[in-house]
Amino acid sequence: MTSLIAGRGSRLAFLLVGVLLAAAPAFALEPDQIALVVNSRVPVGRVLAELYARERHIPDGRIIELSLDPGSSISPSEDISFDAYDTQVVAPVRSFLSTHNLQNRVTCLVTFWGVPLRIDRKPLTPLIKQETDQIGKELAETRTAVIKELTALEQSAAKDDPTFKPQPGDDLPHLARRFDVTISALARGLTTVKDAAEREARYQQFVAACDRLIGPDRAIELVSQPAVALLAAHPPTGQDLTAARSRLADVQKQIAQLNSETATPEDRAKARSLARDNLGLMGLLFIGSSEEEQVGTDQTESALDSELALLWWHGYPRVRWVPNELEWRDQQSLQRRQLRPPPTLMVTRLDGPSESAVRNIILTSAKIEKEGLKGQVAIDARGLEGHEPYADYDQKLRNLAGLLTSKTSLKITFDNTPKLIPAHSLQDIAIYCGWYSLRNYSPPGTFSPGAVGFHVASFELVTLRGVKEHGWVRGLLSDGVVGTLGPVAEPYLQSFPPADEFFPLLMTGKLTLAEAYWKTLPWGSWMQTCIGDPLYNPYKNDPPLKVEDLPPELRAAIPATQPAPTTQAAGG
Repeated sequence: MTSLIAGRGSRLAFLLVGVLLAAAPAFALEPDQIALVVNSRVPVGRVLAELYARERHIPDGRIIELSLDPGSSISPSEDISFDAYDTQVVAPVRSFLSTHNLQNRVTCLVTFWGVPLRIDRKPLTPLIKQETDQIGKELAETRTAVIKELTALEQSAAKDDPTFKPQPGDDLPHLARRFDVTISALARGLTTVKDAAEREARYQQFVAACDRLIGPDRAIELVSQPAVALLAAHPPTGQDLTAARSRLADVQKQIAQLNSETATPEDRAKARSLARDNLGLMGLLFIGSSEEEQVGTDQTESALDSELALLWWHGYPRVRWVPNELEWRDQQSLQRRQLRPPPTLMVTRLDGPSESAVRNIILTSAKIEKEGLKGQVAIDARGLEGHEPYADYDQKLRNLAGLLTSKTSLKITFDNTPKLIPAHSLQDIAIYCGWYSLRNYSPPGTFSPGAVGFHVASFELVTLRGVKEHGWVRGLLSDGVVGTLGPVAEPYLQSFPPADEFFPLLMTGKLTLAEAYWKTLPWGSWMQTCIGDPLYNPYKNDPPLKVEDLPPELRAAIPATQPAPTTQAAGG
């Protein structure tokens, strides 16, 4: 398992063109909010979808048929090419929902046996290689120039203030931080210069450096701030500032248009030229880095279900990940900022190592939801301590064990040692979470009917039907677990739902499996996939946790009042 503390990286704020939908609330999931996605060339998938629709009272006319590579009758194809995903999956699903006027009703898609697990990496064509090589060369030259400029500014700041310490790092976020800290220090230093002529000379040098690094119009914005303007003999006027902002807005609009979904290499080169002339070296570095991500092929593979969640997003770079806007913290942030991006859909999968395993998920989930999930909780931590990410996730497992021990009467088996829970040592496991045994399934014991659990490790969902596959997702499903999750490739540790959030939310009986997963999943357009009935609520009738038992912050993930879905039509 690799740990990575990072975001999507620097990128151009892409245009989300197309229809902005009035999204139905992402929670209080009902059958009427679900559509089912099958491969018409794998008849078993359609049969399973019809079974699920009957069991869960999904409205008629909700099965979306795709025409995809069928693979073999025993093992349908688990991969689809990068380009085929757009034409063979996104286009027909969008068309179906729009044609049937479901774009504002359906908030959850369910993929079935026969729909691929994974989208392959974008192919590296000669044209792409030529362009990425050119962008890379320009970025290297620009980064060198930025570092040279910043180093000179940092040396000047240190002369004014011997306590000044340059910030570390040469990647784009660190360079931006270095610029901010150094410019602030230089502005403070100007206030100590008593001689007016010397102060004006240094002020002009300051402005010239800002011109080179962030462009003349950004520089006008910067030096128009009162604390800096007071230092100038002739500061920018209000008219200067208004004109600068107008020019900036025009340039940003032109660059966004040139970097649209249909951009050519020539368009992107023109966008970089505009950035170089108007946004300075830092702006060029930002735009170039964004284009490098957009054009490049590295880390462009993903889980099909994770990508499908962004069905209504248009023109976003399909590289690495995006923050999951259904995640409960992200939802709060969007509300505070009053932002309304295109809706993100919940997506889960009804799939497995065999047709019988999928039938078990469907039938057992419906049965156990009525009866209530019974059995013990097995939590397998590793005894890691400290502040690095591995120890942080280990602490989440300890948090889960502590919460359930203090707030419930459930039997808890908690192992806090490096070794796994001994194989086949437990009985009646209803909830399982542990780590770390890479693609080497070691069943901790027998599972109760309707059990939910996952194992934190890389590549655990590389395949469901490989004859020699020993991944945990396949193993758990084969042993009767009906709700699980795992990555289709290297996911990074931070992509997993936190165990001390996912399981407590599910155990309140207030959220279904899909809701608990999508409320706690950090990233979309990435590697994780949830397998299970999205409507499954194993503790609906007898929850072991009350909402007030949750940590105060986590209680916000469950709205006090869950609004009914809107039926407002989409705008044109």
